[in-house]
Amino acid sequence: MLALGLVLLVLAAIAVTAALLGGSNDRATFDLGIFDVETNTLGVFLVGVTTALLLVVGLELVRSGIRRSNRRRREHRELSTLAEETGAREAGPSTTAVEGPGHAAGPEDRRDP
Repeated sequence: MLALGLVLLVLAAIAVTAALLGGSNDRATFDLGIFDVETNTLGVFLVGVTTALLLVVGLELVRSGIRRSNRRRREHRELSTLAEETGAREAGPSTTAVEGPGHAAGPEDRRDP
């Protein structure tokens, strides 16, 4: 993955350099309905790069938001399970022995003479 990422970065650097140095000055006009935008091929390239960058940033923000939601949901589920287990233990029968008057001795309390 690292090697592929480096190759893509090098290719992007070559594309940007080629666009900056070898771009022609041909005019391009975009009709946006309300007004017209005139630019050259370099301007079109830079608008494309900006659009791609915004797309990648937006996708990364969505991805991180989904990860955070999943992590919080998992933590909430684990805490709920832990709280249920703790509540069940506290509400369960007591295992401590009671001594004193009125206490019936169980088999472990009896002594052989």
